[in-house]
Amino acid sequence: MNAAGLDRLGLPALGYGPFRVFFVSNLFANTGIFLFMAAFGWFVQIETNSPALVGLASAIMGAPWLLLMLHAGMLTDRLGARRLIAASFVGGGLVMALVAFVALLPSPSVPAVLACAFAMGVLMTLGAPGSISIMGDLVPPAAVSSAVSLNFLLMNGARIAGGVSAGWLLAGGREPGWTILVGAVLFGVPGIFMWRIKTIPRQVTTSPMRSIGGADLIRPIIEAGAHAARHPTLGMILLLSAGPGLIGLPYNFLLPVAAVELGIGAGGLGLLLAAVGTGGLVAGLTAEHIQRRFGHGRSILVGLTSAASGLIVFGLGMPLPISLVAMGFAGGGFVVYASSSLTLVQALAPAALRGRLTSVFSLLYWGLMPIGGLLGGLSAQAVTARTTMLGAGIGLVVLGVLAVIRRPQVLTLSVSRDGLRIDGDLAGSGLEVADAPLGGPLGAPIGSLIAGGGAVEAER
Repeated sequence: MNAAGLDRLGLPALGYGPFRVFFVSNLFANTGIFLFMAAFGWFVQIETNSPALVGLASAIMGAPWLLLMLHAGMLTDRLGARRLIAASFVGGGLVMALVAFVALLPSPSVPAVLACAFAMGVLMTLGAPGSISIMGDLVPPAAVSSAVSLNFLLMNGARIAGGVSAGWLLAGGREPGWTILVGAVLFGVPGIFMWRIKTIPRQVTTSPMRSIGGADLIRPIIEAGAHAARHPTLGMILLLSAGPGLIGLPYNFLLPVAAVELGIGAGGLGLLLAAVGTGGLVAGLTAEHIQRRFGHGRSILVGLTSAASGLIVFGLGMPLPISLVAMGFAGGGFVVYASSSLTLVQALAPAALRGRLTSVFSLLYWGLMPIGGLLGGLSAQAVTARTTMLGAGIGLVVLGVLAVIRRPQVLTLSVSRDGLRIDGDLAGSGLEVADAPLGGPLGAPIGSLIAGGGAVEAER
């Protein structure tokens, strides 16, 4: 299909060879990680029969996201996204293989598996900011929004493939270790192809060999946080992401527990994962159209509402078919929410801070998941997983309403091929921006709109 046809479908990023290589490589790698996560949670559940320990296991694996995400963003700005993604894939695949080996022992050690899972979390964190900020290195600025949406599409296509495959591989009492081993191969091998991708050359302003300790380690992170604090609209987008990260996304860790509560076993767990992935896949295909129709700011609220509604309906204990549809709405809602938020974060971020500000979003959105998983596991132990998810959905509605009341300017933002817009007008009335050519993700040069690849706000 030619470029015009892809553009009409909202998929212009697929017209660029480097992005296609990234897309396919990331699709296989994400299929591997979803296989791993399903088998990992199932292993802990059947070995311990404790929802609280399932939550603890998820917290251990996710702890590096909370502890190291900002530093991973700094390393991404210094070393480049491609290198870190490739290292994350290859290293993560090797650690997954070690987890599989331990899980397949006659008397598997749960503590040893958890220790390996922590190492896996470290390697996943290493490549996480780059997997988003690399879009500007793979496609021209006008196609970045499409690339971000397609990135979430592939994640959910992988969730479907990983969920269905995990359900089939785990069914019938098969050892979870074999499923983890399959995931290790799918996750590790794409790192070779990621390393060979040809990216758009970028200017490196700081030598990657400088000392990474003391003030040199902390100062870049403080700069990113200070930038977000100075610009309240960007700050609100980042701050809001803490809600879904802490109380929304941990539903991923509760699905094995919910499958046991529902009496649907490993095969049912696969269906739940596939339902989430299907919703995310549909959202990934339509996210670009949704964002063009409603604007990226309003799409944040659309996605959050869909995710909350899905969790609420699932938590009400509806019959399985309705519960599967509800999980589809939850999965799709989180895709629209994150895709819209990340597009705006990249649009509002100066190029020199883009990796770090992306990592701030990742820290709050994905990095808080281990704390949420631990709290969710304790809640599921005290009540049920479904009741916990019901409360999470209600909490997301409350947070969305509070965010809109506190900073309604977020709803006016959208990103077009011409640049950042506010209620249909090019940025100007609500934002003051430095005079500089566009060098980032929004489109062709538009003079005074964007400085250094992102909008530099001086909000009144």
